Amino acid sequence: MSWSKKRAAATVAAGSIMAATAVGCSPAPKALLAVERTDTGGARVLIAPCPEYSAQMLSVSSSGGTIGFKRWSLVNDAMGGPLDSVELFSKPKGWSVAESELSDLKGGREYTVVLVGGVRGRGLGGEISFTPDEFVALKPGQVLVRDGKGSKAAKKSEFMKKNSDRCTPD
Repeated sequence: MSWSKKRAAATVAAGSIMAATAVGCSPAPKALLAVERTDTGGARVLIAPCPEYSAQMLSVSSSGGTIGFKRWSLVNDAMGGPLDSVELFSKPKGWSVAESELSDLKGGREYTVVLVGGVRGRGLGGEISFTPDEFVALKPGQVLVRDGKGSKAAKKSEFMKKNSDRCTPD
């Protein structure tokens, strides 16, 4: 094997190790988010009640389906502060729309909502992925919550209970 081929193989191997190490070091997102269906059929993202939690960015992206990859995201103009819910595709007061390629939950194969924020300067984020079928199947009083890499329906009242574990950064 030539020197250039050996170097290329070593570079690929080193990159794989670095990627595996980075994944191994990253804590799994906590169950900070839930998605509920509003009376009008829209989507509302609920943020778990965590004292001192400061939200900085929220995004929803589509993957696949007839619309491909599109994203809608918000950035907190004050770079922090309390936030308990967000109607998707509607800007809350004090926030700016950073990306607006996505405008509804139609045509995607799966949607992922990501929340970035922290508690007392320590990073704490949340993530939930769900399909349109899971969203449409929600009944009143139910929300979608994280379940592994996907989601499951749960009682909204259970999600809204205080839980210090999910509010503590790793």
